[in-house]
Amino acid sequence: MLEKIQLSVLYNISKALSMSPDIPKNIEYISNLLSSYLEYENVFINVVNPFTQELENFGGLDLSYRRGEGITGKVWKYGVPIVIPDVSKEEGFLNKLRRDLKNKKEKISFIAVPIKIGNKVIGVLAIDKIYSDKESLNIHTEFLTMVAGILGGYLKLYLDFETEKRRIEEEKKYLQTQLNTIMSKTGIEGIVAKSKKILEIVDIIKNVADTTATVLLTGESGVGKEVFAKAIHKLSSRADKPFIKINCAAIPEDLLESELFGYEKGAFTGAHTTKKGKFELANGGTIFLDEIGDMPLLLQSKLLRVLQEKEIERLGSSKTIKVDVRIIAATNKNLEKMVQEGTFREDLYYRLNVIPIYIPPLRERKEDIPMLIYYFVDKFSKLYRKKLTVSKELVDLLTDYEWPGNVRELQNTIERMVILSKSEKLDFKDLPADIRKKLNEKSKTREVYLKAQGEIQEIKLPKTVQQIEKEAIERALEESNYVIKKAAKLLGMTPRQVRYRMEKYNIPLKK
Repeated sequence: MLEKIQLSVLYNISKALSMSPDIPKNIEYISNLLSSYLEYENVFINVVNPFTQELENFGGLDLSYRRGEGITGKVWKYGVPIVIPDVSKEEGFLNKLRRDLKNKKEKISFIAVPIKIGNKVIGVLAIDKIYSDKESLNIHTEFLTMVAGILGGYLKLYLDFETEKRRIEEEKKYLQTQLNTIMSKTGIEGIVAKSKKILEIVDIIKNVADTTATVLLTGESGVGKEVFAKAIHKLSSRADKPFIKINCAAIPEDLLESELFGYEKGAFTGAHTTKKGKFELANGGTIFLDEIGDMPLLLQSKLLRVLQEKEIERLGSSKTIKVDVRIIAATNKNLEKMVQEGTFREDLYYRLNVIPIYIPPLRERKEDIPMLIYYFVDKFSKLYRKKLTVSKELVDLLTDYEWPGNVRELQNTIERMVILSKSEKLDFKDLPADIRKKLNEKSKTREVYLKAQGEIQEIKLPKTVQQIEKEAIERALEESNYVIKKAAKLLGMTPRQVRYRMEKYNIPLKK
C-alpha cells in the first residue's frame, strides 16, 4: 500500500514540475503532497544559498544551518542520509522549531537526505514523522532519496537563476556607481566622460560659465555642442533665465532675421501682429546660435551690432531695444577659412571667438565610449520601462567602431536597440543592420591582414582563436617596432584593446 502511495506522489511531483515554471509555488505543492499523502508532520526543503553559504529553508520558515551544524548540517557536509528513530533521545538534534518533544506521547522520527547535483550537495530534504514499528524507516529514506533526485536538477535551475539575477543586479549597481563617479568628476548633468580632453573642457566651462564672455564651440556634427552650451548656461548666474536655441542652418534666410530680431505689425505681408524675436525672448538669459557658419553676411553685421551695442531693432521699426543676452555660438565649419574666403565677417569672428572651445570627435576619445554606452542604456531603459544590461563583447565592439556621427549617432543607436530589444541583455544581434555590416567588413579587413602576414595557414593541428590572436598581436608589434598605437592601427584595434591583450597573453613590450 505504501509503495503505491509513494508512486502516486512521485507521479504528481513530476507532473507539477513539468507543467508550471513557478518554482516557489511548486516547492510548496511538493511539501503539501508529502505531508498529506504520507502523513509527514513537517517537510523541510532546504537549499544552499550561494551568497551566504548557509543552508536555508525554501518554504519561508526562519531556519538556516551552517555546514556540519546539527543533523541537517551534517547531511549537507557528508552528503549521506541520516535517520533518527527518536529525536527526543538524540543530543545532536537541534530542534530549531522548539517543539515539546519530551512530553509528546508519540515518538518522532527524523529523516534527512541530501539533494545533489553529481557529487555536489545543493540542499537537504528532511521530514518529521510519527514513529511506527509497523513501517521500516528505510522505505521512507529510499523514497525521499528518489524525491531529492528529482528536486536536484529542478533546484539547480533555481539557484542558477538566482545567481544570474544577483550578478545582473550587482553589475547594474556597479555601472550605476561608475556613472555616479563620472558625474561627480564632471559635475555636469549630461556630460559623461573620463577622457583628459573632455575633463579639460569641463574645467574651462566651469571657469567661464559665470562671466559674460562669448563662447564659440567648434567640432564635428554630433559631438554634443548643445550639451556643452546648456552646461555653460546652467552653471552661470543666468541659470533661472531663458536658454533659447536657434539653428541658423535650419531656417530660410528670409525668415531668419525676423526669428532673431522680431517684427512689427505690418512690417511685411502676413505680419498681422507684433512678434518678439529670439533675442528679446532670451533677455537676461542665453541664446545659443547653432551652425553660426551658415548665417548670411547681411545678418552677420546685425549680429555684430548686438554684440557691440547690446541692442536690436525689430523688422519694420527704427526703435532700438536694449537686450542683456549672453551669446554662445557653435559650428562644424572652419570659420578662419571662411573669413579668408570672404564668406564670414572677420570682425564678427573675433567677437565670437573670445572663448574658443574645440570638442573632439568620439573616435579621438574612445575611452569615453563605454561610459556613454552605459549611460544611454540606463537612460533609455528607464524611459521605456525596461531592465536591460549590455554585454562586455558589445561594449568592446562599439568602442572599436569609428562613430562618424559621434555622440548623437551613438545615442540614437542605443535608443533604437533599447526600444527593439527582446531580451534582457543587449548584444551584437541587437545592433542596427548598417553598423553590423560595417563591423563585419572591418573584421574581414583584419582577417585579410592576418592572411597577408601568413597568420592563417593550413597546419596539421588547428590553432585556437587565442593562439591566432596572440601571434597576430606579436607580429603587429614587431612590425611597428613595439609602438602600441601603430600596432593597434595595423590590427584595427584601439591601443587600449592591444594593451589589454598584451597583459592577457603575457606579451612583453620590448624597448
